[in-house]
Amino acid sequence: MELPPLLTAAEFSAGTGGKVDAADPRIQPLIDGATAAIRRHCGWHVGPVIDEDVRMDGSGGSVLVVPSMRVVDITGVVEDGRTWTAEEVADLEWSAAGMVRVQACRHWTSRYRGVTFSLRHGFDDFADVKQIVQQVVANALSSPMGATREQAGQVSISWSTTAPGVSGGLSLLERDMATLASYKLAARW
Repeated sequence: MELPPLLTAAEFSAGTGGKVDAADPRIQPLIDGATAAIRRHCGWHVGPVIDEDVRMDGSGGSVLVVPSMRVVDITGVVEDGRTWTAEEVADLEWSAAGMVRVQACRHWTSRYRGVTFSLRHGFDDFADVKQIVQQVVANALSSPMGATREQAGQVSISWSTTAPGVSGGLSLLERDMATLASYKLAARW
């Protein structure tokens, strides 16, 4: 399944006040790169709300944690190749944070890749994440060759830097990672 980007080219253009045209061929690859970096950092897709099948290792215990920070609904389960009935799925206890518990006296399989959840998850409102994509793309566009400063005689131009002496490129800044901390999945090991 192809996930939608966290920000569209039209949204990016609007964020620049129309100074960068949405049809500019540089925009979409940069948005895709920033989206991939954010999703990789967070460990899941973040937004928007989507329907997705997630295959994961069984825990052998009564609780599994799906890779999501906002589960809206669980619509199906396949465990060890057996599709659960609607009644069995309805009996699951699950939290919005992604913890899924089977009823008492039962445990999940311990098989690797033994459980597949069909779920609806993600955030509807993630304006802070969209703003990070906007900024990362704008920084990358400001100096595509990585120059930080240019001078001709008494006239000089400096571009925004993403680190001391570094301009352009796709990089998440410390402030971006601080914002993304509330979307990031906890380490499992």
